[in-house]
Amino acid sequence: MKLRRSLSERLAGKRALLGFGLTHPNPSLAEMAAMCGYDFLILDCEHGWFSEMDHLQTLMALAAFDVAAVIRLRGHDTQALGRYLDMGADGILVPNVSTAEQAKALVRAMHYPPAGTRGFAAPAHRASRYGLDLAAHIKSPRDGVFLAVMIESALGVAHVEDILSVEGVDAVFIGPFDLTADLGCAGDFSQPAYGEALSRIERAAAALGKVTGTGPHPGYPLETLLARGYRLLGIGGDMPLMREAMSAQVEKAKTALQSNVIDSMRKP
Repeated sequence: MKLRRSLSERLAGKRALLGFGLTHPNPSLAEMAAMCGYDFLILDCEHGWFSEMDHLQTLMALAAFDVAAVIRLRGHDTQALGRYLDMGADGILVPNVSTAEQAKALVRAMHYPPAGTRGFAAPAHRASRYGLDLAAHIKSPRDGVFLAVMIESALGVAHVEDILSVEGVDAVFIGPFDLTADLGCAGDFSQPAYGEALSRIERAAAALGKVTGTGPHPGYPLETLLARGYRLLGIGGDMPLMREAMSAQVEKAKTALQSNVIDSMRKP
């Protein structure tokens, strides 16, 4: 019995969804983010420090909240993808997908044979409630789990129509920094090549009925992304948020200390 809404069910409400990225494997931090009201959390296996047990414990911590837990893979490891499905992930985010063949392999990994390549351990894993929901799970093994592919290269942009034509791919998530790097303009979002790549991805997604997602970045604030039709918005992450908060706190304290020193010097 599912107690939480899937990403597809959330998106049916037509409102854009707000996400938060976690690179630090701490269930308490994930729990706090869920309490703060994000629609989805990305547990980052590519750039973060999650172990398999960290993922499992974090998924368990989030089970009490109506928030979608999305695991960002380290690469295109379909066996790892299957393990995260067994753990009960609500979504899978795959970095740097550049061909339709890669997308098809990922979709197959979401399904048991004969339709796919996912290993069958349904009577024992968490996604079937350890076998308590076995019949329902076998009938619908993917059970609303969302698959989003990331376009992060010029090759991915060149093949985006073919990639998004693959049945079973639900969304495209743009990796802006990686994409600019591959286009030869690392971090420069004002370059025409980047704008053209973004527009091509957006047109392909709209034509094929796929959801688009990314995070605000220079030249593309939240308001602009909303106006362009983005529905999955990664609006922050643990490390940037803590860095900014810490820097602001230290700067504020240093200003106060400096003012105190000046005041002390003025006193007779």
